[in-house]
Amino acid sequence: ATRFLEIAEAYANETDAAVWADLATNLKGLEVLVRDEPYYTAFQAFAQRVFQAVGARVGWDARPDEGHLDALLRSVVLGQLGGYEDRDTLEEAKARFAAYVDDPANVHPDIRRAVFNLAAATGDRSTYDSMWDLERRASLHEEKVRLLAALGQFERPDLLSETLQMSLSEEVRVQDTIRVVVSVAGNRHGRDLAWEWSKANWAELDRRYGEGGFGISTLVSLTWGFTTPEMREDVERFFRDHPVPAAERSISQALERISVNTAWLARNRSDLAAWFVG
Repeated sequence: ATRFLEIAEAYANETDAAVWADLATNLKGLEVLVRDEPYYTAFQAFAQRVFQAVGARVGWDARPDEGHLDALLRSVVLGQLGGYEDRDTLEEAKARFAAYVDDPANVHPDIRRAVFNLAAATGDRSTYDSMWDLERRASLHEEKVRLLAALGQFERPDLLSETLQMSLSEEVRVQDTIRVVVSVAGNRHGRDLAWEWSKANWAELDRRYGEGGFGISTLVSLTWGFTTPEMREDVERFFRDHPVPAAERSISQALERISVNTAWLARNRSDLAAWFVG
């Protein structure tokens, strides 16, 4: 794993959006595995360094001669910097969200996803209520989707629990509920919460999505980030007690993924700890 980190560092001067998107995906995959490790803060600082130079280069505002790939690069880089808790990026996102509340035209659609997600990451109850209000008033479904996803990115467990409960209400369209739950589960502050909530509300989730393979399989995939034998046992026991014929293959894949995660950490944990401490 340390070889990958060394390679990632070497991309600091890369300019291609597709390369950065791929690197971001792979770093995020590693981040999911080390979230509970004592060197996680050091990993965040490392990831910030990887993206800081390109972040300064692309900035927040589009230039007149930019193309689609430039916009994609900006969205990816800002999302990663803020996701790894770069303070300047988070503060700017907070300011831009306030500007969006005043007038949505103040924030270009290309960076709204990053702005919403990062504003939520440092947001309080007031930010949370504003996002729900904006979601209700949004006329475009694309905008509603961005805001619903952001509502799963808060740090406070009480707000995340409220979002999960709201996902089953009439406030959220049935086809968007899974999107909201996945967002909470992808948040390191919400992963375990989303799994426990899903188990507690499985009867309703199964009633809604159990007959169709895609929806229920997506819910099963919430468990892919677990990294311990204990969590594998928990997942296996739950689905043994709550069979889902339409998702049998997804359940098997999830259990295999957790086993792989556990083995990967056992093999790489000490090297990673030494690399980050060093």
